Amino acid sequence: MKIHTKYILMLFTGIFFVSCDDYLDVKPEDKFLEEQVFQSRSSILDALNGIYTNMTKPATYGGNLTMTAVDVLGQRYRAAGEQHAWYEVANYNYEEPAARSTFNAAWSEQYANVLSVNNFLAGLDTYPGVLSAWEESILRGEAYGLRAMLHFDLLRLFGPVYSVSPDKEAIPYYTNNSGETEPFKPAKEVIDMVLSDLAMAESLLVNDVIREYGPNDLGLAVLPDDRFKFVAGRQFRFNYYAVKALQARVHLYAGNKAEALEAATFIIQDASKWFPWTSESEIFTEAANPDRTFSKEVVFGLVNTSMYDRYRSYFAPSVRDENILTAEEGYLAEVFENNTLDYRFNSTWQQPASGVKAYKTFLKYADVSDNRTTFRFKQPLIRLTEMYYIAAEAETDAAKALQYINTVRNSRGLESLSSEINLQDEILKEYQKEFYGEGQLFFYYKRLNVETLRSGTPGVAAFTMGADQYVVPLPLSETDYRN
Repeated sequence: MKIHTKYILMLFTGIFFVSCDDYLDVKPEDKFLEEQVFQSRSSILDALNGIYTNMTKPATYGGNLTMTAVDVLGQRYRAAGEQHAWYEVANYNYEEPAARSTFNAAWSEQYANVLSVNNFLAGLDTYPGVLSAWEESILRGEAYGLRAMLHFDLLRLFGPVYSVSPDKEAIPYYTNNSGETEPFKPAKEVIDMVLSDLAMAESLLVNDVIREYGPNDLGLAVLPDDRFKFVAGRQFRFNYYAVKALQARVHLYAGNKAEALEAATFIIQDASKWFPWTSESEIFTEAANPDRTFSKEVVFGLVNTSMYDRYRSYFAPSVRDENILTAEEGYLAEVFENNTLDYRFNSTWQQPASGVKAYKTFLKYADVSDNRTTFRFKQPLIRLTEMYYIAAEAETDAAKALQYINTVRNSRGLESLSSEINLQDEILKEYQKEFYGEGQLFFYYKRLNVETLRSGTPGVAAFTMGADQYVVPLPLSETDYRN
């Protein structure tokens, strides 16, 4: 992937101007563009905001890596017949044009964001003194955390089954904005580089105000200076707790259970007061404004102003049968164990009252009525519940592990489980229930190298899984260039 510096700068400033359309009258000289971006505090903030905004595109976290392609790979939805828009992806036919274009777009956009992050960090180096030391530390920490997350998700999708082949060549890891092609690195080396970036992010974000005041704007308003104007909405920026949560996710993926447990329990013990469980009334009593994403529990997410457009494109009752992403009644009954009391089931899976569809449709990302709600446009990427699942899987004390699972179940309207259960089976069930539309289930299967997956499409035999299914092929544009 050879992208010249001039192109990176054009891409970066293009993202910047997405977030502030008429902010500056741009001149064509590359150096002057760069100086414009880094000459003021507000333009630097807008530049980083532009990277977050770009992450909400449908090619990555606004679609393929959450709501659509990766969840289709996890057999979350019905894709009946070759005429269905997601048939090739659901059947792991990666060489077919529809699947290839989907994952090519994910690769290209994800690396474009990586290069923009690197250009942002380089700009801070080139034009020092605009920000206070505290502000610069926070922004650098966010950028390092984003770079780690972007690479890690590329590894999870395009890299080998890590538990089987950690030394196998995986993806390139870009740490500068030169635009020079980086070699493919072994999966284990990529993990090491992800963790190195997260360690840097942790050190830079150690004084993140979220640790003292929480993620919400109202809490930040009590600060004795103007820092709340700079960091309002920390839940939707890569904050200190997001760093620790991603460390837990990465360590578990790499098989480092002790480290995963340490990071996950840190979040549970230190951050739970800032990310309280969503109450039943918040989900159901406010009929016009239900919090179906359980937004208060989101450790890190994105402000996705196109989220409801995506809902209307992928899930809404108005979507044609050959395009809609939905699940069969029997499949949902199995996932939710016929328990209609589960908040995650009855808040997000309903048959349209209009009768336009004779089956339940997915409502998690449907719009709400009140623009003033704190969760409108908020898309979850890392949530508190995952920390409980990681702790349960990594904990050697069976009683403690069960307690972690029961804590989540109780917060979802379910009774506690007894000690006779198979813990790993219950963790799997929780991933199936919790992360619909968030893209985590397929990566759970890949991490554990699960051998057989039930098809999300009725009448289709279960899939025997292996590298051919779990490892998405690299784009031809990448491999052809290197040959």
